[in-house]
Amino acid sequence: MKHFTKKSFTRLWMAVLLTGLGMVSASTQSSAVTYKIGDTYGGGKVAYIFQSGDSGYVEGQQHGLIAAEADVNTTYKDAWDGESYTGTYVWSTSQAKITTKADYAYQEVGTKGTAIGAGAGNTKKILAKYPVANYPNSAAAVAHSYRGGGFTDWFLPSMDELKQLYVSKGVVGGYADFIYWSSSEMSPSVAWYKIFINGLLGDSIKSYFKRVRPVRAF
Repeated sequence: MKHFTKKSFTRLWMAVLLTGLGMVSASTQSSAVTYKIGDTYGGGKVAYIFQSGDSGYVEGQQHGLIAAEADVNTTYKDAWDGESYTGTYVWSTSQAKITTKADYAYQEVGTKGTAIGAGAGNTKKILAKYPVANYPNSAAAVAHSYRGGGFTDWFLPSMDELKQLYVSKGVVGGYADFIYWSSSEMSPSVAWYKIFINGLLGDSIKSYFKRVRPVRAF
């Protein structure tokens, strides 16, 4: 019968421990999930995978944008013109007549960020100027209030984020042949939009009505 010395037992124990750690490491790596554009995940569908240079990119990790599976499509009565609308929203407000009022539509918010990664911050700035409680039907408000998958961090995409939604629209699906708001401001009176019929980018008066597709980051 072979007898183990204290030294040989220690070596055996270390070998078993290292083998176990290797198995755990291999198991962790094999269980890591990667996603592709169009996959259902995080309350919507993956619309973009962050690339090197994007805000939110981390080398060796996968992060990106998730788009809601459908546009926001509520029906509501506009507070200024008294008309009912379904599925289209103003960027700020419809109050475009009295410049001295706090809810005047054409005021600079400071959301000049257009890059991927800017949408969440833009949305926060818009809602600081036009709070959801007082202006629940602005583009930023309905995007932020969306609760797909139970998540509360949805936002109105920036201009470049909206561009990526257009690029992936064929696999994400559910878009209308219409114009969509971005959260990126061009001037006090206008903000950027994307036409999902032909992909053209443009700018529009903030009191005009357009569609909204909320996004969140993962």
